[in-house]
Amino acid sequence: MPAAERITITDLGFHFWKLQAHYGFIEDPDVPALLETCGERGLEFDMMDTSFFVSRETLIATVTPGMALWREQVFVALSKMAVKATDFFHVPTNRVVELGTQVEL
Repeated sequence: MPAAERITITDLGFHFWKLQAHYGFIEDPDVPALLETCGERGLEFDMMDTSFFVSRETLIATVTPGMALWREQVFVALSKMAVKATDFFHVPTNRVVELGTQVEL
């Protein structure tokens, strides 16, 4: 994806901005590097004044009807080994607000 077409910036008002970035299948998204390029487009910010909001789901295996319990336990184990969103996007952990929920399988 060409760098000029990668970012879409929308002003939501009240000092909130929506940035939409497009990456190819093999590309590794790097949010801090992406935000540095926003300065070239007129969006100046200070990383220490920026907050990142991410969601986190905790999966819980249950004996309710549906999937077999052993399959739920395997799925829960695999989800625990998945890369965290903050690590995948290279977001500084001291600037993250996590909103979590528990999901019963």
